[in-house]
Amino acid sequence: MKVNSIDDYNNYDSKNKRSKDDDIEYNSGKSKNNNNNKSNGHGIKKMSKARIRRLIRQLLIELGENPDREGLRETPDRVADMYAEIFSGYSLDSELDVTFNEESDMIIVREIQFYSMCEHHILPFFGKAHIAYIPDGKVFGISKLVRLVEKYAKRLQIQERMTNQIADELADKVKGVLVVIEGDHMCMRMRGVKNNSKILTIAYRGEFKSKELREQAISIIKGYQEYNSYLGR
Repeated sequence: MKVNSIDDYNNYDSKNKRSKDDDIEYNSGKSKNNNNNKSNGHGIKKMSKARIRRLIRQLLIELGENPDREGLRETPDRVADMYAEIFSGYSLDSELDVTFNEESDMIIVREIQFYSMCEHHILPFFGKAHIAYIPDGKVFGISKLVRLVEKYAKRLQIQERMTNQIADELADKVKGVLVVIEGDHMCMRMRGVKNNSKILTIAYRGEFKSKELREQAISIIKGYQEYNSYLGR
């Protein structure tokens, strides 16, 4: 069906059944181990790829484009598939229940690459996340910390909230946690002030409230030069 207006796709959506493959189930940011986590905050239960396809087609029309020309004909499908991937964080489980009985004074995972979408302009921001934590008798599988970052990055987001959400989910499982995120924001590079500044956000909980411990972790995160200096090399 050719959809040329908002009324067209609303009427089409109400009269036609969608395939199960067109519905992406979300759990509103709730993991199976934390039913009180309402990090999504908007009550989103599912994403309809079919509806997104129709919305993108309508957007192309509103922009003055011809959605039936060769280069744009498959664009609504591509965008719907892309959204299912880059906004999958609403339904991800970080699996932080996967732990191992090991002792360590401090564990630092540096340079976890992430990509997210700024909720203000729906443009990408991306960069690196660094997580330091003091275990409470158990350590996490390293990949689970990457999953944790992806859980909060793959959604409409702002960097400040993302930093706090990662720290908060870890806080009650460890003695202390420090999260540092460096972000490059396309909404600031492509439009407005057109500035190449990077944004640095920090959140800390538990034993990292100690300034000395916090500075020690940050000096290691900043790079091996500072780390070697700290070790007296």
